[in-house]
Amino acid sequence: MHRKQWIFDMDGTLTDSMTVVWQGAPLELLRRYGRTARPGIHDVLLSMGMVEGAEYLIRTYDLPLTLRDYEPAMRQVIRDLYKKVELKPGVREMLARLKAEGVRMCICSNTWAEQCEEVLTRLGVADYFEFFYTAQGAKSKAHPEVFREVLERLGGSEPADAVVCEDAVYATRTARQCGFYLIDIEDETSAADQPELQRLADQYITDWTQLDWTKL
Repeated sequence: MHRKQWIFDMDGTLTDSMTVVWQGAPLELLRRYGRTARPGIHDVLLSMGMVEGAEYLIRTYDLPLTLRDYEPAMRQVIRDLYKKVELKPGVREMLARLKAEGVRMCICSNTWAEQCEEVLTRLGVADYFEFFYTAQGAKSKAHPEVFREVLERLGGSEPADAVVCEDAVYATRTARQCGFYLIDIEDETSAADQPELQRLADQYITDWTQLDWTKL
């Protein structure tokens, strides 16, 4: 293995949290304010970053929140839901092997960095990662400079010699544009994007036990 920098998404990639948290959180937040979600809300929010999603929910459902109020309210909802989250199959063994081979790893996620660290600490794998990067707003994974910045922090310089691991198609497109080696993992929430994910990825797997180590 010659690729020594690995950039991981968390939700849907390492953890089974896309359904539990990221589909559940908007519904739970609306419930707490006495609102009922409209059909198709998940599809709408899946195409948005954190700030865009907040603005959409506040506006569409007339929530009594400002953007400043929204963040702590949503964070509490998310924190409660994350207590139900587990690692995807093969993650623990995969991370241990990468660490043993001298790989430097980080988390680059839409989820707040401190929340990622809290979740992965509970699950016993936080120590594998050099740092946790919050990719939101102007620093979202729709922007190539985010992946380049994270790679530099890991000590790398050439995207082709580093790995990005994702489940979201928009981030996959960005990573492919940058020239990273790309591993996409299947998640039920991204089923509609499966053909494009398979086309873009160097490896497309259903879980981490299927990783082909000979190609890395």
